Amino acid sequence: MVLSIDQFKQLLDEPANVIIDTRSADQWMDGHIPNSLHITPATVKYAVAMGMIKRDSPLVFILDPQLEKETLAYFKEAAFSNMIGYLDGGYATWFTNGNKTDMLIEIEPDELAMDIPFDEFLMPLDIRTEEAYNLSHIKNSVSLPLAEFMDPGSMSELDEHFNIYIISENGDSNTLAASLLKKQGIHNIRTVMDGWEGVQFLKDKFSFESIKKAKITKTDSSKTSFLED
Repeated sequence: MVLSIDQFKQLLDEPANVIIDTRSADQWMDGHIPNSLHITPATVKYAVAMGMIKRDSPLVFILDPQLEKETLAYFKEAAFSNMIGYLDGGYATWFTNGNKTDMLIEIEPDELAMDIPFDEFLMPLDIRTEEAYNLSHIKNSVSLPLAEFMDPGSMSELDEHFNIYIISENGDSNTLAASLLKKQGIHNIRTVMDGWEGVQFLKDKFSFESIKKAKITKTDSSKTSFLED
């Protein structure tokens, strides 16, 4: 169903409705409707696994007008059963009608490296899996795997006085994570271009740490403490 701007605004007032922006990451970062979740066909599997949306969630879309048919067909084939409609003309309609908008800043890894020593409130937020984080991560970064973003306890450390820099595996899920943080009222966010892969490309500019899991040594069966050999 094609929605006029007035119909779309009425749907925004319904708390159960989930507003999904399926445009590219660059388009979403340049400007988006506040509280919209950036979920594309490439990242919808993460959103479902996290519990951000369910197959029967009432979905209201902001689409790229050039990809309307393909995007809606994808969500239909993926068994989403409660697709309410999409804003006619997409984000451009919202913007040209003078409505409030939001945006997101993306930085390159070398900018992060330059900022770390001079910003005591800077928080590199590593959203990779716990296993990947334990293997290697930027020194003093915080681990919050994307899969745990819906857990209120995991999110409790984050608030507006931190300057949060999101680092995903390769940058693909940066905006998904950022959109969820914004929806939960955390707006002091930047994303790191290309994520961990970009950081590794400039690894000489960062300090890294790893976390080794303790284990019982096998060289002395009488030992009971959990220590590395």
